Amino acid sequence: MKLLTKTTLYYITVSLFIFFIGGIGIYQLVKRLENRKVIEELTDQMHRFAFDLKRIKSDMQQVTLITGGLIQLEHVHEIKQPKIQFADTLIFDNIRNRFAPFKRLTFYIEVQGLLYKTSIYKSLIESNYLIEQVALIVTIIVIVFLLAVYFLYRYFFGRIWADFFLTIHKIQHFDLASPVKLDFPESMIIEFNELNQVLKKMIDRISSDFQGLKEFSGNLTHEVQTPLAVIKSKADLLIQDPDINENQITLAGEISRETIRISKLIKALSFFTKLDHNQFPDKQTIELDKIIRSKLEVFEDFMQAKALKVNLKIISHPKISMNPELADILFTNLIKNAVRHNIPSGSIDIELEQKSFTIKNTGKNIDIDPEQLFERFSKASKNSESLGIGLSIAKKICNFYGFNILYGQKEGYHTISINFNS
Repeated sequence: MKLLTKTTLYYITVSLFIFFIGGIGIYQLVKRLENRKVIEELTDQMHRFAFDLKRIKSDMQQVTLITGGLIQLEHVHEIKQPKIQFADTLIFDNIRNRFAPFKRLTFYIEVQGLLYKTSIYKSLIESNYLIEQVALIVTIIVIVFLLAVYFLYRYFFGRIWADFFLTIHKIQHFDLASPVKLDFPESMIIEFNELNQVLKKMIDRISSDFQGLKEFSGNLTHEVQTPLAVIKSKADLLIQDPDINENQITLAGEISRETIRISKLIKALSFFTKLDHNQFPDKQTIELDKIIRSKLEVFEDFMQAKALKVNLKIISHPKISMNPELADILFTNLIKNAVRHNIPSGSIDIELEQKSFTIKNTGKNIDIDPEQLFERFSKASKNSESLGIGLSIAKKICNFYGFNILYGQKEGYHTISINFNS
């Protein structure tokens, strides 16, 4: 979740909670004030009615009272409830044809020696309407406020954090292999300037270490290859010496083989370093069927020497974007692995589809975790002359481009498949 989204959600959540509590408080306050107002009006009407009633000199049974509200007058002999009582009730409204809410004030009054139970009614329609309108207005104000805060917050957030996002953008697009140094613009916010200064020092140090490692790796590869070539050349000359005995020939042959092995190892480690540092940026559209056919031609003599049968099935002609050198190394290692670890008179089945490549070869069963085969210097057999880095290089290239590579064995067949769409 983005920083802006998360902070906005927190802010809106807190605001909604505050406004919800505040809205309930305002609603209850207005309701209480209106209720108090109605009670005061009923009380005032009660006093005026009692005063007017006591001034009447004629017979109460013949008096017709005209007041501003609904009044019920009933002759009783004793008080059966509190002398003054307020209550909410419903009265059917013939005009609106529905029940309407009223506040009722019931009290007792003695006139001309007789006790009367009097009930005065006050309509609550206007009060309830006022409360509803206040609640509606508060709700509208809250919604408008939250919307205004949301858009204004996003606007000011973008303005305030612009320098921070610019810093992230520059870091994301910074390449250690590029000679261009990373530079951050000056910000009006002190904390962002401090962050940029720390990042610049750290990146400058990383760049310096990277360049030093790159030079060391390049120099090591170049400088070591020369003496290795000299050692191999001397070993070959020693083998060709007519005065050399069989023991010396064996020793010279071992020296020559180990020299070649060390040379390949250095090249492989150099390759890993370059790939880790993204030194293969160039991409081209690679036609996989053509590169597979060319690699089969390269290993044709080796396959004939082992009497291997090759079945090539091109279902589709996919084109992928990748570095040509890496594509060449990837399919060279896979086909080379299928040839080297095959059995005499075995077979190699290759299938190419739009989104996948599969190579299956016969071979001896191996007692090793399939995942370990993709690790560096991991070999299925300790007696194998390979360095054990062919599949690890293939795995590294697949990871570099986001491909998914899998290995499996079943009934004397070893299968490696690559999914280009993962």
